[in-house]
Amino acid sequence: MSRFSGFPAHVEKHIGRVRGADSRTAGGRDRGYHLVYCDHEDGAHVTVLTSGLRDRTAGAPLPQELLCTLQSSQERYARHLTGVIAELLTESDSRVGYGALIMNDRVLLPDTEIAGALAAPHPYLGDEFDVLLDDSGQPVLQLITLIPITRGEAQLVARYGRDALYDRWEQHSVNLLDIHRPGTA
Repeated sequence: MSRFSGFPAHVEKHIGRVRGADSRTAGGRDRGYHLVYCDHEDGAHVTVLTSGLRDRTAGAPLPQELLCTLQSSQERYARHLTGVIAELLTESDSRVGYGALIMNDRVLLPDTEIAGALAAPHPYLGDEFDVLLDDSGQPVLQLITLIPITRGEAQLVARYGRDALYDRWEQHSVNLLDIHRPGTA
């Protein structure tokens, strides 16, 4: 039995029903991971996550999978953001940790102000979601949430730290699950 055998049940318990997944191949090559689509119980949100990226994140304190949660109507944006960042990490043989900024030099998601992502614990799920435990209670997998951010928000994090951005989001009651939200920096 794999130490990750509890991953599907963990995902469905915290995120919702797994609806399907893209193939591991893209453009005729094996990317080494699937993009998995999960529908939240509320019907208003979707999460796109990687499955298999953990095999390529050796060297991280824990193997990792990436995910992005957005409103259901914004699924293509969640897919794009998760896929682009997973591809960047696999091509560069890198991994990310909480607080990492993954930025593009221009807007990353068309028709939005989003230029990248902040790697973080999931902003709306409890702490028990972010780390998968094996049957003996040992951590075996870290789930890194990609929170879409604007260039101004990234500059705020770079200058003052991520807590400054979290404070702004809280002050303005920002809906982090809507990529059409205005920047708060």
